[in-house]
Amino acid sequence: MSITRRLSLLPVIMLLLTLGCAEKSVEQGKEKPHVRGIITDFEEERGQVLIENKEDHGVDSGPIWVSLSKDADLIIEGKTVTVSLDETLVGRSAEVWINGVIAQSYPPQTKAVKMVIH
Repeated sequence: MSITRRLSLLPVIMLLLTLGCAEKSVEQGKEKPHVRGIITDFEEERGQVLIENKEDHGVDSGPIWVSLSKDADLIIEGKTVTVSLDETLVGRSAEVWINGVIAQSYPPQTKAVKMVIH
């Protein structure tokens, strides 16, 4: 294969790689929350809320303590806020996306990268 022919394939390869990466980021934006449920408690010392986690179709999968990671997005009533978690959130509905790490305690504990409060 000549160098000219190889170089003509380079833009096609780059386009395919770009489309593959773009498709993945769109999928990540549509990813379902890892934790979804009602906030039932607040722990001030650790800055955590306890969420009674409900899976799809309302199946109860148990409580989980959630705190915010350093650069987490906290969205309350559709607005991104810079406040920390507090007791005023108890009784409200929450959706949480995590980085995949859950401490094996009871109840389990995790850090949110994004939390939406309704």
